[in-house]
Amino acid sequence: MIGESALAIWMELDPAGEQDFNAWYPRQHLPERLAVPGFLRGRRYEAVGAAPPYFTLYELADPGVLTSAPYLERLNDPTGWTRRVLPVIRRAVRNGTRRVAASPRDSAERHLLTARLEPAAGRGPAVRAWLAGDAVRALTGLPGVTACALLEQETGGTSVVTEERRLFGGEVLGGTPFVALCELADAGAEAGLREFWRAWGVRIAAEATVDLYRLMYGLAWLRP
Repeated sequence: MIGESALAIWMELDPAGEQDFNAWYPRQHLPERLAVPGFLRGRRYEAVGAAPPYFTLYELADPGVLTSAPYLERLNDPTGWTRRVLPVIRRAVRNGTRRVAASPRDSAERHLLTARLEPAAGRGPAVRAWLAGDAVRALTGLPGVTACALLEQETGGTSVVTEERRLFGGEVLGGTPFVALCELADAGAEAGLREFWRAWGVRIAAEATVDLYRLMYGLAWLRP
């Protein structure tokens, strides 16, 4: 992961408008977002198996990017194409986050496993302590995992009601208190990771919603 923050979005679409939405995303939306100062990299994924059909990850310089004037200006001045496709969204989970920990290596693999972590009542501090402590070593020690990023929810940037938000055709939900992202060199690592998160949830009293995604495309600023 690059940057100190991320915006993670899980999404379902109306099939009637899905083709137009999928054309809009790489041709207009992704370049538009990366033109906002502080947006460092954007990646869009499609689900492998039963999961919300699409996942997008924007890596940001810091959490303040999501409340910055350039970003809010863009959200409140949607293009005509944007106005046409946003009503296609049937359900979205938008999770603004701050990085808790990440592996030293930045890796963007063909497959990404997302885990949305919901602690039981009173267990939030214990989950955060584990994410900040032993989690990176435990996850990157699993076969097929090349890198990971561990995030906590930062609600300020996703709670603002903008013109784009008003155009969404379905419900927009807030995310879980914590998110884990695991880069997979081999999709076959999914089974081991699912078992890891199942056992982890039992041990620490938290629920992990685990989904596997395949990279569709991405865009990033080149480092000098």
